[in-house]
Amino acid sequence: MSGPGHARRVRSDRAALWEEGRPLLTWLDLELTERCDNDCVHCSINRPADDREAQGRESGTERIKDLLEEAAGLGCLTVRFTGGEPLLRDDFEEIYVFARRLGLRVLLFTNATLLTPRLAGLLARVPPLEKVEVSVYGPDAAAYEACTRRAGSYAAARRGLGLLVEHRVPFLIKSARLPGLATARDRFEAWASELSGQSTTAWAMF
Repeated sequence: MSGPGHARRVRSDRAALWEEGRPLLTWLDLELTERCDNDCVHCSINRPADDREAQGRESGTERIKDLLEEAAGLGCLTVRFTGGEPLLRDDFEEIYVFARRLGLRVLLFTNATLLTPRLAGLLARVPPLEKVEVSVYGPDAAAYEACTRRAGSYAAARRGLGLLVEHRVPFLIKSARLPGLATARDRFEAWASELSGQSTTAWAMF
Protein backbone atom coordinates (compact mmCIF):
# COMPACT_ATOMS: atom_id res chain seq x y z
CA MET A 1 0.00 0.00 0.00
CA SER A 2 1.20 3.49 -0.68
CA GLY A 3 0.02 7.07 -0.81
CA PRO A 4 -0.77 9.74 1.75
CA GLY A 5 -2.57 8.73 4.91
CA HIS A 6 -1.69 5.05 4.75
CA ALA A 7 1.09 5.14 7.32
CA ARG A 8 3.20 7.59 9.26
CA ARG A 9 6.84 6.81 9.95
CA VAL A 10 8.56 8.08 13.06
CA ARG A 11 12.18 7.38 13.97
CA SER A 12 12.24 5.15 17.04
CA ASP A 13 14.61 7.47 18.88
CA ARG A 14 12.15 10.34 18.45
CA ALA A 15 8.94 8.49 19.35
CA ALA A 16 7.83 9.35 22.89
CA LEU A 17 5.92 6.08 23.19
CA TRP A 18 9.00 3.92 22.61
CA GLU A 19 11.45 2.92 25.34
CA GLU A 20 15.12 2.24 24.63
CA GLY A 21 14.35 1.82 20.94
CA ARG A 22 11.70 -0.85 21.61
CA PRO A 23 7.94 -0.49 21.09
CA LEU A 24 5.73 -0.68 24.16
CA LEU A 25 3.22 -2.87 22.33
CA THR A 26 3.82 -5.23 19.40
CA TRP A 27 0.60 -7.30 19.32
CA LEU A 28 -3.07 -6.48 19.83
CA ASP A 29 -6.01 -8.88 20.14
CA LEU A 30 -9.44 -7.44 19.30
CA GLU A 31 -12.56 -9.52 19.89
CA LEU A 32 -14.90 -7.76 17.49
CA THR A 33 -18.03 -9.66 18.52
CA GLU A 34 -19.34 -12.42 20.77
CA ARG A 35 -21.76 -13.47 18.04
CA CYS A 36 -21.26 -16.35 15.63
CA ASP A 37 -23.25 -17.94 12.83
CA ASN A 38 -22.20 -21.38 14.12
CA ASP A 39 -22.91 -22.95 17.51
CA CYS A 40 -19.84 -25.14 18.02
CA VAL A 41 -20.06 -27.64 20.86
CA HIS A 42 -16.68 -26.66 22.34
CA CYS A 43 -16.94 -22.87 22.01
CA SER A 44 -17.94 -20.41 24.74
CA ILE A 45 -18.00 -17.28 22.54
CA ASN A 46 -20.90 -18.16 20.29
CA ARG A 47 -23.87 -15.95 20.99
CA PRO A 48 -26.41 -16.20 18.15
CA ALA A 49 -25.75 -14.07 15.09
CA ASP A 50 -28.95 -12.07 15.64
CA ASP A 51 -28.41 -11.55 19.40
CA ARG A 52 -29.23 -7.85 19.86
CA GLU A 53 -27.96 -7.78 23.44
CA ALA A 54 -24.54 -9.09 22.40
CA GLN A 55 -24.48 -6.72 19.44
CA GLY A 56 -25.19 -3.82 21.77
CA ARG A 57 -22.06 -4.63 23.78
CA GLU A 58 -19.80 -4.43 20.74
CA SER A 59 -17.44 -1.49 20.39
CA GLY A 60 -18.46 0.90 17.65
CA THR A 61 -16.49 1.49 14.47
CA GLU A 62 -14.91 4.75 15.63
CA ARG A 63 -13.95 3.30 19.02
CA ILE A 64 -12.17 0.41 17.29
CA LYS A 65 -10.38 2.84 14.97
CA ASP A 66 -9.26 4.84 18.02
CA LEU A 67 -7.89 1.66 19.62
CA LEU A 68 -6.03 0.75 16.45
CA GLU A 69 -4.51 4.22 16.22
CA GLU A 70 -3.44 4.08 19.87
CA ALA A 71 -1.90 0.66 19.34
CA ALA A 72 -0.03 1.78 16.23
CA GLY A 73 1.27 4.78 18.18
CA LEU A 74 2.64 2.41 20.82
CA GLY A 75 4.55 0.52 18.16
CA CYS A 76 2.06 -2.29 17.56
CA LEU A 77 2.92 -4.38 14.51
CA THR A 78 0.08 -6.92 14.32
CA VAL A 79 -3.61 -6.96 15.22
CA ARG A 80 -5.63 -10.15 15.52
CA PHE A 81 -9.33 -9.85 14.70
CA THR A 82 -11.31 -12.57 16.40
CA GLY A 83 -14.72 -13.27 17.92
CA GLY A 84 -17.17 -14.94 17.76
CA GLU A 85 -17.15 -14.58 14.01
CA PRO A 86 -15.66 -11.17 13.09
CA LEU A 87 -17.13 -11.25 9.59
CA LEU A 88 -20.61 -10.85 11.10
CA ARG A 89 -19.86 -7.15 11.57
CA ASP A 90 -21.18 -4.94 8.80
CA ASP A 91 -18.18 -2.66 9.25
CA PHE A 92 -15.52 -5.38 9.05
CA GLU A 93 -14.15 -4.23 5.68
CA GLU A 94 -13.89 -0.65 6.94
CA ILE A 95 -12.06 -1.75 10.08
CA TYR A 96 -9.75 -4.03 8.11
CA VAL A 97 -8.76 -1.35 5.59
CA PHE A 98 -8.20 1.15 8.40
CA ALA A 99 -5.85 -1.25 10.18
CA ARG A 100 -3.87 -1.89 7.01
CA ARG A 101 -3.61 1.82 6.25
CA LEU A 102 -2.03 2.25 9.66
CA GLY A 103 0.60 -0.23 8.52
CA LEU A 104 -0.62 -3.01 10.83
CA ARG A 105 -0.37 -6.65 9.85
CA VAL A 106 -3.77 -8.33 10.27
CA LEU A 107 -4.37 -11.86 11.52
CA LEU A 108 -7.98 -12.84 10.86
CA PHE A 109 -9.62 -15.71 12.77
CA THR A 110 -12.72 -16.86 10.89
CA ASN A 111 -14.81 -19.90 10.01
CA ALA A 112 -14.94 -18.65 6.37
CA THR A 113 -18.69 -19.26 6.05
CA LEU A 114 -19.39 -15.55 5.50
CA LEU A 115 -16.60 -14.86 3.04
CA THR A 116 -17.82 -13.23 -0.17
CA PRO A 117 -16.12 -12.66 -3.54
CA ARG A 118 -15.89 -8.97 -2.62
CA LEU A 119 -14.10 -9.64 0.68
CA ALA A 120 -11.81 -12.29 -0.81
CA GLY A 121 -10.93 -9.79 -3.53
CA LEU A 122 -10.13 -7.17 -0.89
CA LEU A 123 -7.85 -9.60 0.96
CA ALA A 124 -6.08 -10.28 -2.33
CA ARG A 125 -5.67 -6.60 -3.27
CA VAL A 126 -4.76 -5.46 0.24
CA PRO A 127 -3.01 -8.49 1.75
CA PRO A 128 -3.30 -8.93 5.51
CA LEU A 129 0.42 -9.94 5.63
CA GLU A 130 -0.52 -12.82 7.95
CA LYS A 131 -2.18 -16.04 6.89
CA VAL A 132 -5.93 -16.10 7.42
CA GLU A 133 -6.65 -18.75 10.08
CA VAL A 134 -9.78 -20.75 9.28
CA SER A 135 -11.45 -23.02 11.83
CA VAL A 136 -12.69 -26.25 10.19
CA TYR A 137 -14.07 -29.24 12.06
CA GLY A 138 -14.09 -32.09 9.60
CA PRO A 139 -13.54 -33.09 5.96
CA ASP A 140 -17.24 -33.77 5.35
CA ALA A 141 -20.61 -32.36 6.29
CA ALA A 142 -21.40 -35.06 8.88
CA ALA A 143 -18.28 -34.46 10.98
CA TYR A 144 -18.27 -30.70 10.50
CA GLU A 145 -21.92 -30.08 11.34
CA ALA A 146 -21.84 -32.43 14.34
CA CYS A 147 -19.54 -29.78 15.81
CA THR A 148 -21.10 -26.56 14.46
CA ARG A 149 -24.73 -27.69 14.97
CA ARG A 150 -25.70 -25.67 11.88
CA ALA A 151 -27.16 -27.32 8.79
CA GLY A 152 -25.46 -26.07 5.65
CA SER A 153 -22.42 -24.69 7.50
CA TYR A 154 -20.03 -27.16 5.86
CA ALA A 155 -21.05 -26.09 2.37
CA ALA A 156 -20.71 -22.45 3.37
CA ALA A 157 -17.23 -23.04 4.79
CA ARG A 158 -16.11 -24.91 1.67
CA ARG A 159 -17.41 -22.05 -0.46
CA GLY A 160 -15.41 -19.56 1.62
CA LEU A 161 -12.27 -21.67 1.47
CA GLY A 162 -12.73 -21.95 -2.28
CA LEU A 163 -12.79 -18.15 -2.54
CA LEU A 164 -9.51 -17.90 -0.64
CA VAL A 165 -7.95 -20.43 -2.99
CA GLU A 166 -9.39 -18.70 -6.06
CA HIS A 167 -8.02 -15.30 -4.98
CA ARG A 168 -4.72 -16.80 -3.82
CA VAL A 169 -5.09 -15.54 -0.27
CA PRO A 170 -2.75 -17.56 2.00
CA PHE A 171 -4.55 -19.37 4.80
CA LEU A 172 -4.06 -21.97 7.49
CA ILE A 173 -6.67 -24.52 8.52
CA LYS A 174 -7.17 -24.99 12.27
CA SER A 175 -9.21 -27.58 14.09
CA ALA A 176 -9.89 -28.97 17.55
CA ARG A 177 -9.21 -32.39 19.03
CA LEU A 178 -12.85 -33.32 19.37
CA PRO A 179 -14.07 -36.91 19.94
CA GLY A 180 -15.92 -37.05 16.62
CA LEU A 181 -12.76 -36.16 14.72
CA ALA A 182 -10.38 -38.56 16.47
CA THR A 183 -10.80 -41.48 14.08
CA ALA A 184 -10.67 -39.23 11.00
CA ARG A 185 -7.64 -37.16 11.99
CA ASP A 186 -5.24 -38.52 9.35
CA ARG A 187 -7.86 -38.17 6.61
CA PHE A 188 -8.68 -34.67 7.80
CA GLU A 189 -5.04 -33.57 7.84
CA ALA A 190 -4.50 -34.91 4.32
CA TRP A 191 -7.63 -33.10 3.13
CA ALA A 192 -6.65 -29.84 4.85
CA SER A 193 -3.08 -29.99 3.54
CA GLU A 194 -4.24 -30.51 -0.02
CA LEU A 195 -6.71 -27.65 0.20
CA SER A 196 -4.50 -25.07 1.91
CA GLY A 197 -1.11 -26.07 0.57
CA GLN A 198 0.13 -26.41 4.17
CA SER A 199 1.91 -29.56 5.28
CA THR A 200 0.51 -29.28 8.80
CA THR A 201 -2.75 -28.36 10.49
CA ALA A 202 -2.98 -26.39 13.74
CA TRP A 203 -4.82 -28.27 16.48
CA ALA A 204 -6.35 -27.00 19.72
CA MET A 205 -7.16 -29.16 22.73
CA PHE A 206 -10.64 -29.22 24.29
